[in-house]
Amino acid sequence: MNDITETQGAAPALRLAAVKKAFGATEIIRGVNWEVAQGECHVLIGPNGAGKSTLFGLISGNLRVSSGTIALNGQQISGMSASKISRSGLGRSFQTNNLFGRMSAFENARIGALRAVGHGPSFWRGLQHGGPADMRALEVLDEVGLLD
Repeated sequence: MNDITETQGAAPALRLAAVKKAFGATEIIRGVNWEVAQGECHVLIGPNGAGKSTLFGLISGNLRVSSGTIALNGQQISGMSASKISRSGLGRSFQTNNLFGRMSAFENARIGALRAVGHGPSFWRGLQHGGPADMRALEVLDEVGLLD
């Protein structure tokens, strides 16, 4: 990964510089420049076919940029795999949910917390009650107002 230096303060959480994506001769994303500062929240809106999903595919590593760079917290991520980008702290969710209907909100949140606390995809191992996955699940539920 390459460091992208900043002249003032902390690196933006996300920076896109001259990002382009073409499928064959058809250019879908045409030189996007976008910065999201630490702690900011942005929304990307537009009509169907405007390239929103393609742009998120580029940011998350599901698609490769044709040219330009994408940086996460000052580290270049364009060209990295989606799984490596996810482990760097940027994840993508899709419009379909993956809730387990017979499980509680806590149990669903704990499943989501497993990777964040270092558990791999080995579901056959037991989890320690009160362990890191439980603590992270409780934190997230509290953050979104679902702890009760």
